[in-house]
Amino acid sequence: MNLERDLEKLKEALKKKNYLSLDEATKILEWSTKNRKSNKAIIMSWVDEGELSIVKSGKITLPEQIGFLKGTFSVIKDRFAFVDIEKKDEEKEGIFIPKSAFNNALDGDTVLVKITKEKNGDKGAEGEVAKIISHEKKVIIGILQKNKNFSFVVPTRSIGKDIYVPNEMIMGAENQDLVAVEITFWGDDSRKPEGKVIKILGSITDTKNMIDALIFREGLKTEFSTEAMLEVKKMLEDSEKEKWEVTRKDLTKLPIITIDGDDAKDLDDAVYVEKLENGNYKLIVAIADVSHYVKLNSKLDLEARERGNSVYLVDRVLPMFPKEISNGICSLNEREDKLTFSCEAEIDLNGNVVNADIYKSVINSVHRMTYGDVNKILDGDEKLSQVYSDIKDMLFEMQELSKILRNKKYKRGSIDFELPEIKVSLNEDGTVAEIGQRERGEGEKIIEDFMIVANEVVAERIFWLEIPSIYRTHEKPTRESIASLNETLAKFGYKIPNLDNIHPKQFQEIIENSRKKEINMLVHKMILMALKQARYTVGNVGHFGLASKFYTHFTSPIRRYSDLMVHRILNNIISEKPKKNLIYEDELVEICSHISKTERIAMKAEEESIRIKLVEYMSDKIGEVFEAVVSGFSQRKVFFETAENIECSWDVTTAEHYYEFDETNYVMVDRDNKKKVYNLGDKVEVILQKTDFYTLEISVSPVELLEDK
Repeated sequence: MNLERDLEKLKEALKKKNYLSLDEATKILEWSTKNRKSNKAIIMSWVDEGELSIVKSGKITLPEQIGFLKGTFSVIKDRFAFVDIEKKDEEKEGIFIPKSAFNNALDGDTVLVKITKEKNGDKGAEGEVAKIISHEKKVIIGILQKNKNFSFVVPTRSIGKDIYVPNEMIMGAENQDLVAVEITFWGDDSRKPEGKVIKILGSITDTKNMIDALIFREGLKTEFSTEAMLEVKKMLEDSEKEKWEVTRKDLTKLPIITIDGDDAKDLDDAVYVEKLENGNYKLIVAIADVSHYVKLNSKLDLEARERGNSVYLVDRVLPMFPKEISNGICSLNEREDKLTFSCEAEIDLNGNVVNADIYKSVINSVHRMTYGDVNKILDGDEKLSQVYSDIKDMLFEMQELSKILRNKKYKRGSIDFELPEIKVSLNEDGTVAEIGQRERGEGEKIIEDFMIVANEVVAERIFWLEIPSIYRTHEKPTRESIASLNETLAKFGYKIPNLDNIHPKQFQEIIENSRKKEINMLVHKMILMALKQARYTVGNVGHFGLASKFYTHFTSPIRRYSDLMVHRILNNIISEKPKKNLIYEDELVEICSHISKTERIAMKAEEESIRIKLVEYMSDKIGEVFEAVVSGFSQRKVFFETAENIECSWDVTTAEHYYEFDETNYVMVDRDNKKKVYNLGDKVEVILQKTDFYTLEISVSPVELLEDK
């Protein structure tokens, strides 16, 4: 009996006939009528999981056929929530839930939601929680608020309610300690959730504790199992005796190089360019052959799959593989023979790939280059040009090819966002040394352009073979989200004209034009928020942002599980003895869903870890004045960005005058003094009032308001 298959079979039957009795369902599933009791138990378990619903007559049906949808409940700053409905091969749909309709659901819960207001034009659907199917988070991180006889834990990321903890269950924690609480009772209409402290994480003002708590809260892994490390040990022992296969192409005589950041240790891509006699370019992108060492479904592989990706926090890296793999045997270290999977392409002067091949190879990187040094050489640094005289000419050919590829991407409409990315440099003691921006010079652009070509070549090769694989998908934005974007863009004189035929070139043109008006960062952000989030799917949908018909992730198997799986699929394609069913499509669908989720968790964790350090950095600057730009609004707040790209906010309810957010014109207006209006993009001097480690907010006030007093 395959219950997963049977459930899908029953769902298909219910799509044709809305309601089925238990006997009818049993007959469709070809189950024995002798097992009536166990048959009913299985079907009722599917009801409990929210996969099916049962009506008053006792018949079963699909939840959506009686107005219910299953999804994940996400609380937004304790004020409202969204239920994200996953749809097969589609972007998730968010149902708005007002706080009055939470019905005891907590952040992360899987719920059934009933639609109370259908989607209307550009306004999304609204609903209420009808049933809690399962609680996602058994452990919550929060701040202990200790009273004489009892305590409460206030979650650092709102779950919808505080947690009651009897004082005999606080494990000796002190007032305001950062703690982990295990939920023992989930709460109901009359009682809050209850729990017990299982770990004391220390003071919230120590940012190391806060990042430890963030790792704990998100369930990120910091260690590998003993079994996985034993596999690594054997792998290292075997590799010392191993001779690479004669079937591999020998690229060790080519002056191939790696180009990475100064502090990178997991070097998973190397590049080579050669100008051909016919005027075209030969590009080789060689990627670490992790799949040669890490076998499918080994203990190490399954732990990497669970992680989904490496996580780069502000003060540490949580790698997908142990450092012996990521920084050692698989890393394309300088002057070492390394096993690789290469994508070789001949590219003409218009940026078209006229020939391509994918094969196993061996390389020996002649130089471990950094972006900084490459940028200096391309800018004419004579000293570095002499040091790297053997590859200097190739670097300039790489730049030529990169510009050709970039021009082709531009012509087809690829959206090139130039949002500043904050780089936080730390001292040895973990305190902030400097706040800067990550550079995106020619070296960075060269690698970006070459990796995109390799990903496209691989994706198209797999697509035409019509075999299940993993694609990097970025769908078109919805009509509703672009209509909403247009309302904001109108303040700057822009508009996406055709909502029924949305093309990335429309966004590209607005971004280009906004650069001339010095408002490009704001416009970029607004457009980015309107676009869907890229994810992994088995079906090829293309990549809207890159204006690419075929796209996958092939170039980073050390730090992304998607790339490792693509390598395995490619290896099976080029193998002399391909396996008919290397991995089943259903399993790939599950992997795509899982790694899309781990990617989102990693992104949020990385952003929050940076925010923790930014709050620490600003904490000793109370009273200082900063140049800032108005970057957004909420009903009661104006958001600013400082010259260092640090977001801060002003709560207008603290002002002497009455301020109101005008949604129609997207401005904050002083209703007591009609002349005072804050617009997007306004340059304002602000004074730092306070920082809050609990909310991670940096609060400011406009200097001009203080001067008016």
